[in-house]
Amino acid sequence: MATFDWSREDNRCFGCGDNPIGLKLDFTREGEWIVARKELSNHYQGFKNTAHGGIIVTLLDEASAWAAIAETGRVSPSYELECKFLQPVPLEEKITVRAKITERRHGIVNTKAEVRDKNDEILAKAEITCRVLDEKMDGIQGELTRD
Repeated sequence: MATFDWSREDNRCFGCGDNPIGLKLDFTREGEWIVARKELSNHYQGFKNTAHGGIIVTLLDEASAWAAIAETGRVSPSYELECKFLQPVPLEEKITVRAKITERRHGIVNTKAEVRDKNDEILAKAEITCRVLDEKMDGIQGELTRD
C-alpha cells in the first residue's frame, strides 16, 4: 500500500493548503465533528455581500473529506455531493464549517456537512459520499485529535 506524500509545505489544495488564493482552512476535532472557522473575504463574493455558491460547496466538500480522512487515515475524495443552500453565507463575518461521519462501509464513507453563521444558524448543508482510496495519510488522525 502506498503512502500519500503529505506535507503542509507542499500542499497547494485550494481548501486547506498553502495556496495564495485558497481558503486556508484549518480543521480540528470537536466531539464527533471536524470543524474549521473562517471569515471569508470579499474575494469569494457571488451576489452582493455573500459568498459564491462554488465557494460554499468547496467549504462543505473540504470538511467532508477531512472527516473521512480523520476516520480512515486514507485519502478519501468526494465522489457524490448533494447540497442545499438555505440562507446566504455572509462575507467578512465568522462562519463555521463542520462535517461528521454518518456511515462507513467497505471503501465508502458517508458524511453530513454544514456551514453555520455566527449565531449557529445552518446556512448550507450537504450529504457527501467519499471513496476511501488505498493511499494512507500519515499523521492526519493525530492532527485532528484536539478538542
